[in-house]
Amino acid sequence: MSVDLEGVAGVVAGTQTSPGGQNYEWARRQMIAEANAAIEGAFAGGATEVLVNDSHGPQTNLRPDEIDRRATLITGQPKPLGMTQGLDSTFDAAVYIGYHAPGSTANAVQGHTFSSALKVVRLNGKEVGEYGLNAMVAGHWGVPVVFISGDKAAVEMAQDFIPGIDGLVVKEGIGTFAAKTMHPLEAREKIAAGVRAALVKRIARQPVRLGSSITLEVELDALAHADQVALVPGMQRRGRTVSYTSADPLTIYRVARVIMALSRD
Repeated sequence: MSVDLEGVAGVVAGTQTSPGGQNYEWARRQMIAEANAAIEGAFAGGATEVLVNDSHGPQTNLRPDEIDRRATLITGQPKPLGMTQGLDSTFDAAVYIGYHAPGSTANAVQGHTFSSALKVVRLNGKEVGEYGLNAMVAGHWGVPVVFISGDKAAVEMAQDFIPGIDGLVVKEGIGTFAAKTMHPLEAREKIAAGVRAALVKRIARQPVRLGSSITLEVELDALAHADQVALVPGMQRRGRTVSYTSADPLTIYRVARVIMALSRD
């Protein structure tokens, strides 16, 4: 279970998603509550083990003593596989909570993909957000992604990319920093019920498979960032756009993280 913050019900402002910001503690508590609702739903749906990966910012938002004691938590960074850390072929399903859409998407609440420096990210020509890159890794392990919660743009894009995924829209963006939102208590109830139902149906779900050759293409925000990224062996470059091709989804994911790291000011 990968848990982010920008897609949590009621969360709209950058000050809510940045540690130390105004209302961050409130938003963090909502993130914990939605994570716990998803854990509750997972066990109700037949799970015998739930691994939760804190996937937002510093990745220390979910505190071990505040998470449902039946779950195990991965916290902190850096992690070799970031938002997908801990996932392997022993798991039966993946669940995404509090997810957001790419920054290029209209009415995406605080939209981005890893970093605001990565303007557009494509896998084999199709634009994706973090949900798509993470689902690619899950597919490598043969694990289907069965449920996602977040803003309307994120859920709709994920359902277009991930076969059969169940989605819960907890808010609808009105621009980048405003939304029409579900009440947090209602969101938690629906998350618990949605995760439970998705796990019951998991046998019918298929993992994401992108074929024997995967091309990652990233449009960056600045030529200077492309200059840096182009130094990576095997990287292709055209203006502000860089691309990398591999048969291995884990390599593609790691390269995406390298691009993010090299694009920081």
